[in-house]
Amino acid sequence: MKKLAKIMAVFAAIMMALAFAGCNNDDDDDPSTVAVFKATFEDAEVGTVTQVATFYNDNTIVVNGEAGDKKATLMTGTYTGDPSKDGTITLSVTKFFDGGKLVDATEAVKAKYDKEYVITGGKVTFDGDEYTRQ
Repeated sequence: MKKLAKIMAVFAAIMMALAFAGCNNDDDDDPSTVAVFKATFEDAEVGTVTQVATFYNDNTIVVNGEAGDKKATLMTGTYTGDPSKDGTITLSVTKFFDGGKLVDATEAVKAKYDKEYVITGGKVTFDGDEYTRQ
């Protein structure tokens, strides 16, 4: 009987070790990056401007900009389609940089930017600027 008790104790210990090792951190709710596009251009007033559009797997997009020592989030929104491949994506702007801060997108902003965009050869044109997939 003692031998059976020892075997059962060892079996229970192994099961607990496997159960503990099988746990992972499911608390990671941060979206992961699907695709990143970058545009760089010259502006007469501020010099070199770099804008980076990051598409996340929760179908959100964030566009950040940098000019000199200034950095800002220029736009946030949602998208449909697959930006990691050539094809069509549809954007919907929710927030837009205006007056030095990010504000809710107005109907005029939505009318201008909420539409389909075609990615060809890893490039897409948005607001007159060519963005290249990184």
